[in-house]
Amino acid sequence: MILISIVILQLIRSAYFLIPDDWLFFWTSDALENLLFASSAYVLYYYSLKFRSLLKKIGLASALIIPLVLLAALKNYRIYDELSFEQTFEFFTSFLGHALLYYLLIYFVNRLELFSRYKQLEDELNQAKAQLLRNQLHPHFLFNAFNSLYSLSLKNHPDTSEYILKLSSMMRYLTDETHLNKVPLSKELDFIQKYIAIEKIRFGNDARINLSINKAADNEKWIEPFLLIVLVENAFKHGFYTNAKGAFVNITVTIEQDELLFTVENSVFEQQHFQESNRQGKGLENLKQRLALLYPNSSGLKTTHTEDAYTTKLKLTLA
Repeated sequence: MILISIVILQLIRSAYFLIPDDWLFFWTSDALENLLFASSAYVLYYYSLKFRSLLKKIGLASALIIPLVLLAALKNYRIYDELSFEQTFEFFTSFLGHALLYYLLIYFVNRLELFSRYKQLEDELNQAKAQLLRNQLHPHFLFNAFNSLYSLSLKNHPDTSEYILKLSSMMRYLTDETHLNKVPLSKELDFIQKYIAIEKIRFGNDARINLSINKAADNEKWIEPFLLIVLVENAFKHGFYTNAKGAFVNITVTIEQDELLFTVENSVFEQQHFQESNRQGKGLENLKQRLALLYPNSSGLKTTHTEDAYTTKLKLTLA
C-alpha cells in the first residue's frame, strides 16, 4: 500500500510538470501511462481477484481493460494522425504487459510483507512454547523441593528452618526472573548453588556432592532461565535416591568465551522394587524441546551410561 501510494504520487507530480499546451500529448505521456498501469494493477490485485463471484471478477477486469484500449487508440492517433487497428492493438498489448509487470511487483512486495509477518508470528509462537515449557518445570521443581522438605520434617531435622529459608530465596528467583527471555548466567548458577546447598542439608555435609565452576573470563553471559537445573534435579533423583555410601553427584561448569559446557555425573544403583515406576520423567524431554526452540543450532546434549555412572553433557553458545 505505502509503496504503491508513493509511486502514484510521484507519477502524478511528474505528469503535472510535463503538461504542455498539447493536451493529447499529456494524456498519452509516459507519466500518465504508468499511473494507469499501476492503478489497474492495484485494483486488480486488491479488489478484482478477491471477489467470490466470477461475474464480478470478469466485469471489473473488463472495466480495467477499457481505459487501456482507449489510451492505445489515443497514442496511435497522436503519433500517426490516424487510427489503425494493428497499431492500436500493438500499443494495447504493450500496455497490458506493463500493467502485468506492476501487478507482479505488487504481488512480490506483498509476499515479502507476508513472509516477514510470518517470521514474526513464528518467533512469537516459539517464545510462547518456550514459556509454556518453562512454566511446566516450576511445579515439577516445587514438587521435588517440598518432597525433600517433608522428608526433613519427618526426621525433625535441625536444619529444616535453613532449608525453608533457602527454598524461599529460590522461589523468589522463580517469580522475579524466569518470566524473562534471558537472565545473567551468574543468577542461574547462583540458583543451582542454592539447590545444591539444600540437597547437602538433606543428605548431610558428608555427602559426595561437588560443584566446580571454571570461568575463563569475568564477562557476564546470558542464558535462558531455569535451563540447567533440569540436569541437576535428574542427577539427585537417580544418583541419591538411596543415599548409599558410594552415591555421588559431580557438576562441572566450564565457560570459555561464548561457550558453556555443563557436565553432570551421578552414581547409578540398582533400583529397589519400591522405586520402580512406569511413570517417565518429563524433565529431560522438556529440556530437549526447549533447546530445539531456543538454541536450535547452538546447543548439544549428550548422555553416556556406564555400569556405575550416568553422565550428561550440555553445550551451549551463550549470548
